[in-house]
Amino acid sequence: MTYTELTAYRNAMVKGSAVLTDEEALDVPALFPSWEVNHAYNTGDRFTYEDKLYKVLQPHTSQADWLPNATPSLYAEVAKGGQGDDPSNPIPYNNNMELFESKYYSQANVVYYCFRSTGQPVYHNLADLVGLYVEVWDGSNGEGWEEVSE
Repeated sequence: MTYTELTAYRNAMVKGSAVLTDEEALDVPALFPSWEVNHAYNTGDRFTYEDKLYKVLQPHTSQADWLPNATPSLYAEVAKGGQGDDPSNPIPYNNNMELFESKYYSQANVVYYCFRSTGQPVYHNLADLVGLYVEVWDGSNGEGWEEVSE
């Protein structure tokens, strides 16, 4: 197969990747382009940044100071389905994610239980959101979560 043919196949796969679900997309991140500065993004576009898959939340042209891992109003990291359903498999929180009620998240080796959805990506450390959206998972009580003072 020639280089031109291989390039055509890759381009077709990249174009077809738009129909993949987020869960399917996580299995083939190499099909998605790297994030670029001065690129026009549309809602739902997906790309990779620092080895993570993100999707665009609103149309915009990217800027150097609007990094995907620091601009929750524009981008959200794509998480695996089923992750966060129990404290043994929490969703790694990256300070740029929407939190969903009844899911477990982890940050800095601490597991948190979300008791109220945020409705949009948030960027605060989870420790700063205790009592507002999350409780520290202690694992020692029968219910499974409790607020732990810091």
